[in-house]
Amino acid sequence: MRRPALPTALPVSLLSAALLTLGAAPAATPSAPGTPNILVAYPPADYRVAFDHVILEGMVTPGATLTVSGTPVPTGPDGLYISWFPLKPGVNDLRLIARTPARPGQPARSATRILRVTRTVPRALPATPTTINRDSLAPTQPTELWDAAGDTPQERQIPVRFQGSPGARASARITALPAQPLREGPAGTYTGALDVPPTARLSSAPITVTLTGRDGRTTTATAQGRVTSTPGTARTITTPPGTVPGPGLNASSTRLTTTQGAPLLYPRDGTTYRAVGRVGNDLRVRLAPGTSALITANQTTPSGFTPPPAPDGGPITVDGNPDQLTLHLPLGAAQPPFTLTQTGERTLRLTLYATPTQPLTPPEQNDPRLTRLDLSTPTPGVTQLDLTLTHPLWGFTADHDRDGLTLTTRHPPTLNPTRPLQGRTITLDAGHGGTQNGGAGSLGTPEKNLTLPITLLTAQLLEAQGATITLTRNTDTTLGLYDRGLIAEQSGSDLLISIHANALPDGRDPRGTRGPEIYYTHQQAKGPAQAILTAIRTQLPDLGPGTGLKPDADLALTRPTTQPSLLIETAYLTDPGNLRILNSPAGQRRIAQAIADGVIAYYAGLAGR
Repeated sequence: MRRPALPTALPVSLLSAALLTLGAAPAATPSAPGTPNILVAYPPADYRVAFDHVILEGMVTPGATLTVSGTPVPTGPDGLYISWFPLKPGVNDLRLIARTPARPGQPARSATRILRVTRTVPRALPATPTTINRDSLAPTQPTELWDAAGDTPQERQIPVRFQGSPGARASARITALPAQPLREGPAGTYTGALDVPPTARLSSAPITVTLTGRDGRTTTATAQGRVTSTPGTARTITTPPGTVPGPGLNASSTRLTTTQGAPLLYPRDGTTYRAVGRVGNDLRVRLAPGTSALITANQTTPSGFTPPPAPDGGPITVDGNPDQLTLHLPLGAAQPPFTLTQTGERTLRLTLYATPTQPLTPPEQNDPRLTRLDLSTPTPGVTQLDLTLTHPLWGFTADHDRDGLTLTTRHPPTLNPTRPLQGRTITLDAGHGGTQNGGAGSLGTPEKNLTLPITLLTAQLLEAQGATITLTRNTDTTLGLYDRGLIAEQSGSDLLISIHANALPDGRDPRGTRGPEIYYTHQQAKGPAQAILTAIRTQLPDLGPGTGLKPDADLALTRPTTQPSLLIETAYLTDPGNLRILNSPAGQRRIAQAIADGVIAYYAGLAGR
């Protein structure tokens, strides 16, 4: 098996030795002979939580009983406890007492641990006297408009929000501009938006809110964020070389968002935009008339005030080989932003935020791998290319080149019907590792040391079927989040599988939540995800059915498009039964076997088509 970009890889012959060091938790050392131990895996010390319960989990010495602030908490034969424990507002000093019974020649013993958990409760302001919570006042960051005349009215609006005495009348204004009313809802929360006129010239103009309460008193406050409007200062910016880790990774660290913060566009090195303003540390770019996006300013290079050139346009060319289809869009030196989205099993949409000087036209000759190619202009400044392929998608990327944009789609691999995994390359990622512990280890073993043996065992099983396995890590190593997807991309893998264990966040009752979940972003990963889920549910019914497939995920290990990419949450660390299976060498083997069987079944199904 291989791991690119690492000095060494773990041969299959050494896997057994590696597995022996990972399955069991280290033995706890008691503070005194016979004194029980108390491990609190979650929450951490001096924790703050905004909910009325906390998930309290860990282990005590097997055979010991446990009380928390006088309340008995059940423990298993292995000492495991997982409790949904109530909290009062403010500071909770939870007193954990573990007791072992008296035995012949050994008296009963106990140990005590104090765990401080603070439950934060928002303080509602009274109706009188009229008061504004100045810490809640937004905007907190400066806003700049560089081409307000080119913005839509919505793009010139500055959102305002604050908390104050309920039942009052609120308004806001920018310096000497007219005041505008704010609405209340929920009680004591006031929101609205201020309009900046297209011809306004403002320089760090303050935003002032006014609140008139039931007692007739009026109070005011000024937001930290100020407004600047300087017409004629729009500029051109570029994503510099080396910013994007890989064309198929779709890293959230580099993506553009809508002005409301939703994911929108994943740039490529050299992508050029027209920046028309700034919001705090982000630049606002105009992708098309009425379509704005935010990009982190320090991820761009300014290149002057002249607008970027329009793309050239012309006939699209098609090339390819038995494994992939390549389309080239002639755009000249222009490198406009674009999005690439799978819209169906065989369909793909490229949205280009630019209008070429001459129209893009379909290829002059039909390609047998291409059922249909449609070009359209759904809105001004946007060119849309829809592809329908004769084969299901098995990976897709697009990137700028010296004279345009190259779009590549992968074909499903040609498989040996009697041995469908022969020669296939699969990347397996053991979640977390090194300084990234992952979920809490309530039985003494954190998530990172549960996912690794499962991954190594899965690798053994798939290699026995003829697959070439690339491991993102084979030891307890710290690895960058996007390095994992890059390893799959650089190795030309057919499939990327990231293996994890699940856990509930604060505020969720853990009782009854158990079983597998499999996440994917693009439809091309649905087939292997379903096959693996079916195998896990069939072979490990004791895990529970879980909630199953989770499409449209926004995760670093499911967003890569170079190959089908998915993330398996094998079982819940916050469920006692699931946790014991994850910690058991036998349970780890069962999970690995199910994952491998799901992969094998998926490839076998393709080979039989």
